[in-house]
Amino acid sequence: MIGNISKTLITLVFSGALIVMTNHANAADAVAKNSRLPRETEGFYFLAGKWRVHHKKLKEPSSVKQEWVEFEGTASFLTLLDGIVSVEELRDAKGAPFGSAMRTFDSKRRVWLDAWVSAGTGVLQSPIEGRFEGDVGTFIATDYWDGKTILVRGVWKRISGNEVTWEQASSNDDGKTWDDNWFMRFERVDENVESPK
Repeated sequence: MIGNISKTLITLVFSGALIVMTNHANAADAVAKNSRLPRETEGFYFLAGKWRVHHKKLKEPSSVKQEWVEFEGTASFLTLLDGIVSVEELRDAKGAPFGSAMRTFDSKRRVWLDAWVSAGTGVLQSPIEGRFEGDVGTFIATDYWDGKTILVRGVWKRISGNEVTWEQASSNDDGKTWDDNWFMRFERVDENVESPK
């Protein structure tokens, strides 16, 4: 009888501990989801630092003849406002800047707004929107090319802490098919940079 009671008590205590642990985990997750800051998995914290970049880009995306150009460059990323803002600067192999991007996190909708600015014009373009699902961040927006409405898409892929890829594509059929026009492979220069979150 005493042995059965002891087993029952142990079972109850163990079950209670599991419930407490589960509730604590759920509460912590709920707090994270309600936070104004992006969680580690949905933020751009991983890009902070300096990178070598290999570009592969279509010379004329609208041309029937697909002529690709490849070149090297560098990139630096700065995280601001505890992760709500990520700023990117791209330079060519000679160190000359050719573009930048500013990404801001909409904490209410849990989406990123990603806007590009060319070094040639200095004009901040309309942002594309997106979010991360696992290690892949997909961003899509409507744009115009040769008087036609198209979709543009940018995709980030976190390969490892020291390697990241980005690719850009456009669609003329509302996203049914996509034509790639720019690939970038990032290799970290300052390895072992710890995430601020």
